[in-house]
Amino acid sequence: VSPPPAAGPGSPRTMADPMEEEEVTDDEYRAALEALQSTISGKTRAAPKGPNDLTWEQQFDRLHLYLERLGMTESVNAMSYIHVAGTKGKGSTCAFVDACLRRAGTRTGLYTSPHLVDIRERYRIDGQPVSKTTFTRNFWWLHGKLRETCEADLGMPAYFRFLTLLGFRIFAERAVDAVVLEVGLGGRLDATNVIRSPAVCGVTSLGLDHVEVLGDTVGKIAREKAGIFKPRCPAITSPQVPEAMEALDRVAAEVDGCSLTTARPLREWRTLSGDPIRLGLAGKHQELNAALAIELMRAWTRRTAPVWGADAVARLDAGTLPETWATGLAETEWFGRAQVVPDDVEDLSWYLDGAHTEESMRHVAEWFCGADVAGR
Repeated sequence: VSPPPAAGPGSPRTMADPMEEEEVTDDEYRAALEALQSTISGKTRAAPKGPNDLTWEQQFDRLHLYLERLGMTESVNAMSYIHVAGTKGKGSTCAFVDACLRRAGTRTGLYTSPHLVDIRERYRIDGQPVSKTTFTRNFWWLHGKLRETCEADLGMPAYFRFLTLLGFRIFAERAVDAVVLEVGLGGRLDATNVIRSPAVCGVTSLGLDHVEVLGDTVGKIAREKAGIFKPRCPAITSPQVPEAMEALDRVAAEVDGCSLTTARPLREWRTLSGDPIRLGLAGKHQELNAALAIELMRAWTRRTAPVWGADAVARLDAGTLPETWATGLAETEWFGRAQVVPDDVEDLSWYLDGAHTEESMRHVAEWFCGADVAGR
């Protein structure tokens, strides 16, 4: 699929500030989505089946070449990242972090997957999905640059890798202060792990998932998730079962200067007013995600020293949440997670959540059974 002439790579509008550009048409946006579909290879992350297929490791290594040829290596590594892996709760944890940092006055870029309705949900600037114009202009810049510099010998990156490169491009162009970066699958060989030095890494609750790729035990899976640990970068985890915790500890010990700590329980934090901490996401399990989010933000604040950081660190050291963070936790929304959607036409309420492990299914059931369902 070729880009529409007005939106093609190399055109003056492509390189302008997306916030100041003429809005794209729906046809231009649909053309970008159609071209994106061509990057879906149908191949799995399992072992290569043919002599010309690349291993997952080889595919990951190519990401560095893509960045180099795109001229993006410097801009990608100049951004400040909070990198989050895990089996359950990655998206919710990232949503908590994003909401709190925005409340504190930080300009955020949030990268998550998958999307529910629109591909632009994966890229949020200050809590809002990017515009069709921002997506389309940056898409065609990346698509054209890849065809020019990489397609002949490296080929086009597959779907998720392409989307991750696009996220880096968008966040760099929009000059965000912090990128909250959710791992797609695993960690060690995930496309998001191409970053060199995040401010802090986090691991949410671990369990058995994608065993055909990550391993058939919690310990093996934990090692893959811990692949995001970087030298001289703090790592923080939610409480884990012993097998997973031992694996995380071993990986951290193998990484120079990586300190691994466990997030303190949410109940050990207090608010300035003395009121209980309220969470915008329902379910007892969200307390684990919120507790991890607090520790990730605390580490990020210490390492990056934002203008509001000194006051926040002083309050945190005293065991008290900054008011902006308490507000952010209470205001956090994450569509498709413990979400109630009223249908006034049919006089119904839809209860939406998702799970892909046995434990997560229990959490969904507990939330639904405990939800306010009067009149159901």
